[in-house]
Amino acid sequence: METPGTVNSINGKAVLITGASGFIGSHLSRRLLSLGAEVHILLKKNSPEFRIKDILDDLTVWYGDITDYKSVLSCIKNSKPRIIFHLAAFTNVTRDLSLAESMIEVNTKGTINLVRGILEKRIELDSFINTGSSEEYGNSKAPFREEQREVPVSPYSASKVAATYFCQMVNKTAGVPIATLRPFLTYGPFQSTDMFIPSLITHCLDGKDFSMTEGDQTREFNYVDDVVDAYVLASCHPEVAGKIINIGNGIEYRVRDVAEKIVKLMGDPIRLLVNVLPKRRGEAEHFFCNNERARRLLGWNPKVNLDEGLGKTIQFYRDYPPKF
Repeated sequence: METPGTVNSINGKAVLITGASGFIGSHLSRRLLSLGAEVHILLKKNSPEFRIKDILDDLTVWYGDITDYKSVLSCIKNSKPRIIFHLAAFTNVTRDLSLAESMIEVNTKGTINLVRGILEKRIELDSFINTGSSEEYGNSKAPFREEQREVPVSPYSASKVAATYFCQMVNKTAGVPIATLRPFLTYGPFQSTDMFIPSLITHCLDGKDFSMTEGDQTREFNYVDDVVDAYVLASCHPEVAGKIINIGNGIEYRVRDVAEKIVKLMGDPIRLLVNVLPKRRGEAEHFFCNNERARRLLGWNPKVNLDEGLGKTIQFYRDYPPKF
């Protein structure tokens, strides 16, 4: 087995993933299998498995719910992980306060359950990678740096801030080697079609005009393979424990320009109905990160540029008939 600090150090290790059936989690599961890891997943019964259907036989599946401590404890006891990647979450960035209880239950208490289980079973971990969110920064000033104060603007972002701070506390008080990654806007194959890029792609495929805001706000767009690279690298660098790390290329694009690029790449099959939809209340005009910490601590460098990533994503949705 290779020494820590290289991705080859994952070979042969027991790895536990929560949220493995999700967008980023499914790509991470595939990557870890390719690196020779013994991959265990905590999977909620009746959750959609289409993203991991082709690799299920290569995974060790433990059915349970992140909000149910007994099932989390059983999974930890049986999988005995050396590395944990925690991606399970309830994700909804609307400002609807009625979501608050569910957000806290899944995102905050779910994270606490996982940590409690590790401590109760006295599992010695090499690393625990918690997934935060770029939404934690809210509408504060971009480019976002890890040391600036979070400004949560939704129940989702507030629940994620709470989980991030809990993880930092446990690292300091109990020595659990937890680092929190904050992925910025990510796209690629298998993303839900209610998200901006896959939604526009499917509108093009179906020949339906696309309604959008005026699109003058700027965002960064990260191809999923680059984000997965960061997760793997973070798990191989024990010195990042206790830290928060932005995962994003830091390149801002005007949303309308990206929409026009996608339509052009697909042969101009539809019209963009610009300024038909209102922006979300309190939506940030500029939303992108400073990624100096990821580059310095992880040696991480995003490799896939926007044109290449969009091309791969468009081809996937052309080839993959079902809608999800």
